[in-house]
Amino acid sequence: MAEPTDNLPLPKRTTPTWEIELLLSGATVFALVQLAGALPAWGNYLLPRLAAPWLELGRLMLLYGNSAVVLLCLAFLLHLGLRGYWVALVGMDSVFPGGLNTDRLQAGPIARSLLEKRWTNMDDAIERADNRATVVFGLGLGLALVLATVTVAALLLFLVSLAIASLLGDSRLATGILLALMALWIGPQLAAGYADRLFGHRLRPGGLPWRILRGTLSAYSWTGMSRESSPLVTIYSSNVGEKRSTWVVAVVMVCVTVLSIALAAAYDDDLGPGSYGLFPEGQRDATRAVRHHHYASRHEPGQTPGLPFIPDLVARDRYLPLVVPYVPTAHAHLLERCDRGPVPRDGAGRDARHLATLGCLEAGFTLTLDGEPLALAPEAFSDAGRDLRGLLYMVPLGGLAPGRHELQITLTPAEPPKDGAEPPAWRIPFWR
Repeated sequence: MAEPTDNLPLPKRTTPTWEIELLLSGATVFALVQLAGALPAWGNYLLPRLAAPWLELGRLMLLYGNSAVVLLCLAFLLHLGLRGYWVALVGMDSVFPGGLNTDRLQAGPIARSLLEKRWTNMDDAIERADNRATVVFGLGLGLALVLATVTVAALLLFLVSLAIASLLGDSRLATGILLALMALWIGPQLAAGYADRLFGHRLRPGGLPWRILRGTLSAYSWTGMSRESSPLVTIYSSNVGEKRSTWVVAVVMVCVTVLSIALAAAYDDDLGPGSYGLFPEGQRDATRAVRHHHYASRHEPGQTPGLPFIPDLVARDRYLPLVVPYVPTAHAHLLERCDRGPVPRDGAGRDARHLATLGCLEAGFTLTLDGEPLALAPEAFSDAGRDLRGLLYMVPLGGLAPGRHELQITLTPAEPPKDGAEPPAWRIPFWR
């Protein structure tokens, strides 16, 4: 067998960066896939611990950040597949340099003529495959950078809106102020761009309207909010056409956003994927339903529970510990309406404030055992190992007959239920 004297020849118009593209895609795609799975898990851990307005910021950052990571994952995976197809074409062209040979095919003359008519020259096929792979790589990276820029801009606008809301004395106004700031920030750019397309060719250079439009567009260009700040997307749009590129970008953004939301929902679903459509799911207030969330022995390792729970399905001692976790996103309204008095400066004042806070939380929950009200004073509870805070009720079980019993915890909602709806409640069956 003769030794090769030359490297594998590539077409003259081969993208010069193909080796770097393969290196970057192959080296980072596996880490990105793991990160795309880790971000929703971090979000499910962090978001329940946040209250407004930080909750809105957390959701926004998680959505944009995870969308950027998912976009890079899909782009790099697709790029690897397209590069693999390109490599296969180059290799087959090297093995069979003569190209298509219809004489060796068992086909009739009509089929052969159709094949020859529609056959793409190997050099052209290789060039197209090469270009497709590079476009996917560049456009995916460019759109991910756009999402990163939007994330940073949203974070800065939120901090400004939070500062304004704090000066006004009500941090809950931050979300509304953020929406107003976003409109004030994006609106002039959209209006200036639209006016430029309609009337720019009619304006006299150096005139007042011309200078206003130019100054507005220059300001956004300086802040990185113009086309030149995303050259990868702009070069694509300028060559394939504005309408086509807009549709491509819109479809890609919608797909990665939906996939990002679906990943977060999947990580929040303990059962995972499956065909459980016909099974009677045990909702929080369902009758004759045992939900694993309500039993510490059934919790996943490292899980921080967000629903009331007891140790196990069977209670054997004189008291049954019932823990009602404090979840800021669901229970913050109980403390927002709480009159705890001024910030204390001595031990007695701190103790009084602690009891007042505990009383406000206690008033927000109603407990029953087998339908009978329970008048129990809770204790403030914490579990450092699981970053858990909540209320601890020691439910007395003396004199309770053997068999099935049921605890029910009802939460006082932030707003009165409408249309006859029942307030949020959780049923926890156990056996004596």
